[in-house]
This record gives sequence, structure tokens and C-alpha cells, in this order.
Amino acid sequence: MIKLDYFTENDFDQLMGWVNDTSGRFFMQWSGPTFTYPLTREQLADYIYGANKPGAADFIFKAIYEKTGETVGHLAVRKVDRFHKGARLGKVIVAPRWRGRGFAVPMIEEALKIAFEREEIHRLALGVFAFNTSAYELYKKMGFKQEGYFRDFRRVGNEYWDMYEMSMLAPDYKNLHKK
Repeated sequence: MIKLDYFTENDFDQLMGWVNDTSGRFFMQWSGPTFTYPLTREQLADYIYGANKPGAADFIFKAIYEKTGETVGHLAVRKVDRFHKGARLGKVIVAPRWRGRGFAVPMIEEALKIAFEREEIHRLALGVFAFNTSAYELYKKMGFKQEGYFRDFRRVGNEYWDMYEMSMLAPDYKNLHKK
């Protein structure tokens, strides 16, 4: 249903269109402090620099709906630490016109395969803002465990956002994906 392919310079304009939020709220929800609004080609070039190569610390993907060949989302497995065997899942977004059609789960499942099977990590972590209950519940349903809760973690405008830290360990992944 979904395959992940490397995100390249050819995909910049499409992603920039998906996160074009003048309030900055959705932009922060999606990117955290990685980018500054508005997203530019230069920021994205820095984002993919050195990524997507064997042994890289960052693997950045577009999600392709195999039935149509259309790009329906984006996500990344980043900060791969080969010594401690950890990484972070982030920048998960389903394209606006494809939301609500069930693409997030297969996108994340493909990222889990890459992290745990190909990159052989032990711990995949992520952060999700507390108000994003649909994402939090989705991650729980997929097997991520809540590890922490950070109050007033990120300042956005005149308010502060709380964040959950979640993770999945290799044994959790193996138990969920027994053949």
C-alpha cells in the first residue's frame, strides 16, 4: 500500500506547500525546533545533507501510495546512534488531501521496519505534543510506550506546549511483528 522512498530536492516544493501555516502553530507541531518558519529550500537542503546514505545518521523519506504513485506523506528516522542503537522518529505528516484515509499507520510501519530491521536499532523514540491526542493514541496503538511528560516543553507564541516522550524497543517491535 505504502512504500518509503528517499526524500530529495525534487520533493522540496511539495513539502513546503504542506506546511505553509502562517500562524506557525502547525509548523511547530510538525517540525519542532528543526526549522524556522517559513520553510525554505535552503533549510531543506541542510536537512537532507548527508542523509540517506549507508551508515548515515538521518534517513528522510517521502511516502508513496503504490496504487497511484502519488506522494502522500513524509517522515524521518533521524539521529541514528549506532553505538547506543537508538534513533528518533519524526517529521511525520500526511499530505492534506490524503488525511483521514489510513496512510499514517502503514507509513509508520515502514519506518519501523527500516529502524528495527535494516538499521538494527534497539530504541526508537519520538515526541508528540500533548494536545495532539490523535497522534498520541495512534502511537500507543502501534506499540509505543509513554516514557515521560514534559510540562511547558516548547514555547509557541504566548503559550507553552506540553509534550509526551514515547519509545518502542526492539523486543516490543519483535513481539508485535511475530510471523
